[in-house]
Amino acid sequence: MTNTEQQIKELGNQAKGELAAAQDAHSLEAWRVLYIGRSGQVTAILRGVKNLSEEEKRIVGKEANALRRELEELYQEKQERLHNKISGDRSKILPPPLTPPRAGGENAAGSLHPLPLSMNRIIEIFSAMGFIIADGPEVEEGKYNFDALNIPLDHPARGEGDTFMIDPKSIGGEKDIVLRTQTSPMQIRSVQTMHLNPPFKLIAPGRVFRREKADATHESTFYQFEGLGISEDMSIADFKDIVAEFFSEFFQKDVDVRLRPSYFPFVEPGFEVDMSCVFCRAENALSEHGESKGVGCRICKYTGWIEVMGAGMVHPNVLKNMNIDPKKYQGFAFGGAIDRLTMIQYGITDIRMFWSGDIRFLKQFS
Repeated sequence: MTNTEQQIKELGNQAKGELAAAQDAHSLEAWRVLYIGRSGQVTAILRGVKNLSEEEKRIVGKEANALRRELEELYQEKQERLHNKISGDRSKILPPPLTPPRAGGENAAGSLHPLPLSMNRIIEIFSAMGFIIADGPEVEEGKYNFDALNIPLDHPARGEGDTFMIDPKSIGGEKDIVLRTQTSPMQIRSVQTMHLNPPFKLIAPGRVFRREKADATHESTFYQFEGLGISEDMSIADFKDIVAEFFSEFFQKDVDVRLRPSYFPFVEPGFEVDMSCVFCRAENALSEHGESKGVGCRICKYTGWIEVMGAGMVHPNVLKNMNIDPKKYQGFAFGGAIDRLTMIQYGITDIRMFWSGDIRFLKQFS
């Protein structure tokens, strides 16, 4: 047995031992990322096979692939056992159903809505990467929704045409009150209320509201997740690695990301984030008539890329509003729509389906 074979065997024993010790979804997800995720230890061995001699490639490739398959099977079994345990624990504390049984004595099984399913998945992935989970109010003060985020007074978002304004007298106050238009206010609130000091990373998922005319891709109510990372040496490269890891874990495929320059008041520089298409992998595609259309598919509009979020390096003014010294610290911020990721994942073409209440649609996710 070669040294590399022995290392693979020892890594397998270590992974199996830690998997057996995992007792909840958080520790299980952390285990998956560590060993069989996109940047996991077993994956790293497989990626390094190309640098070995032909004889080593044959041996190491075989052993590492066998270990990966074994760990993936054990992971699936553990995940199912934990799910069944959680379901069983919940059934002990839930009250009996209030609805009468169906004909034949059977009750219909309920299921989570696809948006909470995606939100829970996002929380699990970022938690495993060391992010703090933050929360905040949906009815927000204007100073948090606009002022603290460096959004100027003449910005269109501050007008009644884009934002749901609330009459402060209706809630017994005089402050500028709105339904939050983004999850970004939780950046400031979380740092203040949780008394966070750099370095830290946080993720804040939640519902937001905008005066949008509903169509297949727009709704007045939808869900976002906001990310923030601050340290003395946080860089764009750090951000890019983190979001590439996130999208790869979320879609369970290797995903690359690219950044395009853009503008947002609360970051400098700012950029749009595209991920490589998880459907076509940017392979050559053919039109209905058989001629080549270059790379891509209909989902990515034959570009090989899908726009998924806005991001950037936190603006110095925003850091000051957090009482963080911009001369000493820097960081990234990003925001994405949970509805959009869910649409991409399940191939949903109309965002209005999430709010339709159509039981036929919802049953697909049970």
